[in-house]
Parts: sequence; C-alpha cells; structure tokens
Amino acid sequence: MIEVKDLVKKYGTQRAVDGVSFSVARGELFGLLGPNGAGKTTTIGVLSTLLRADGGQVRIGGHDVATSPAQVRRLIGVVPQEIALYTDLTARDNLMFWGRLHGLGGAALSRRVEELLVMADLADQAKRRVDAYSGGMMRRLNLVAGLIHEPEVLFLDEPTVGIDAQARSRILELIAGLGRQGLTVIYTTHYLEEAEQ
Repeated sequence: MIEVKDLVKKYGTQRAVDGVSFSVARGELFGLLGPNGAGKTTTIGVLSTLLRADGGQVRIGGHDVATSPAQVRRLIGVVPQEIALYTDLTARDNLMFWGRLHGLGGAALSRRVEELLVMADLADQAKRRVDAYSGGMMRRLNLVAGLIHEPEVLFLDEPTVGIDAQARSRILELIAGLGRQGLTVIYTTHYLEEAEQ
C-alpha cells in the first residue's frame, strides 16, 4: 500500500530525512519510532503530500505522491500532532465541518458522524463545545476526524502527546480496532512501548 524508496528531505543544508526506505502492506499497523527531531513528522509530511521530497520516491496505493497528489489525498487521512479542531464548536459540528470539506453531506455524513462519535466514545458528549473537553477526549476526536471520509491509509503523528496513561491506553485500543478493520496505519512515536503495541 505504501512504498518509500530512498526518501530525502532537506531544509537548507540540513537533511531532515536522509535516504529512508520502507514499505507497508495493506492493512498493516506500521510504527515509525524515533526521538524528537529524527524526521518522523517530516516523513509524514511528504507521504501526505504536504511537503515535497528532495529525493527518492513515495507511492501510496500505486500513486506517486509527487506526480499524483490529488489521487493520494483521496486515499489518506491525516491526524496531526497538533489538535486540528475548532474548540468553539461541538464535537458533532467539528466532524460535520471536516466531512463537508471532503465533499460529504446529507444523511450519509450524519450517519458517519454518529458512527465516529460512538467509536471515539464521545456520543454522550457530542453537543458539548470542544474547549470543555479533556486532553484525552480532544485526542480521540482529533483521531476520528481523520477517518471522516473512510480513508484507506491513516497517518497518526504522535497521537498520544500530552495525555495521561488512561487516555493513552484508550487511544491505543482505538488504533488496534482500526487495524482489525483492515485500515493501513502509520503511527509515529518516540515511545518504544507504544510502537510495540
């Protein structure tokens, strides 16, 4: 599903990613483990078409990210390290917003939003503004927002940063469930135990 060959990304003279190669099978949960500053987020940026590589090749679902970014974007969901939610909106409104950006609407979007609220264990909190949520609740909502359009590949960039052990455990359970459903997931972390899980 994902093929990365000799990926290079430079910022000026510094190589943030220096000749990285790996492949990820369809339905695989793949961990990118490394300390802060190792180039994990930069790698995700290239794979998700947000950054242009300086060398190498990346293919997702058979599409080259450099020459066919629109086709790649239809296949992927991205959950950034930073919370990508509007805190003055409710959870439901956030998911409706992201769904509309992906061209979804009507009853199909409403059904998908309800499915994701249940998946994130937030259905009973759906009408609360996100600024009233705990860090773990925000992280779960942030994660399911990346699933609104039912992507084939999900990029998770350190999705447990800044949350407690219980909230981290819930996020990891959620990701394991996605793997059981056959979603291809790339998960970046600097925690060895998370990568092992």
